[in-house]
Amino acid sequence: MNLDDIEFRTLDYASDSEMRAYLRRFWDIPLEHNEYFTRRSDSFVDDWIQSARKSEDATNTFSGIALHDKEIVGVHIARRFEEWEQVGVHIAGLWVDPSYRGLGIGRVLKANGETWARSVGATFMNTNVQAGNKRMLSINERAGFKLYRYNLRKRL
Repeated sequence: MNLDDIEFRTLDYASDSEMRAYLRRFWDIPLEHNEYFTRRSDSFVDDWIQSARKSEDATNTFSGIALHDKEIVGVHIARRFEEWEQVGVHIAGLWVDPSYRGLGIGRVLKANGETWARSVGATFMNTNVQAGNKRMLSINERAGFKLYRYNLRKRL
């Protein structure tokens, strides 16, 4: 298996099955590193599909996927926002199936997202990473991200 075996493209919002697979993976990302997060129900994902179809398009959302044999093995979602007079893009999630990690899929998805960000006029990107997710911290650092702020949480 190598990177040449992987197809990279954006999500097909017209396909119920592709949307469901994509959003299931997106909403499962925090489960690996976030003790505060619980798995979302199938009805939650179905509602999110309808919401995404109404509000997301190529001008405000990048929904990148990596496929192997027509199965999603990587997802990347980034959203455009405005911060005062600047346009930015927030990376809402990046995930690669554990059996496909180390091939460079995350780097390609991130590069594709950055290309999209430039196309919508963004001058910066930001992302949040769970403190214990050393692999993602490393990927972000290699991609040029710098520490911007700390987000602390206290369990009550």
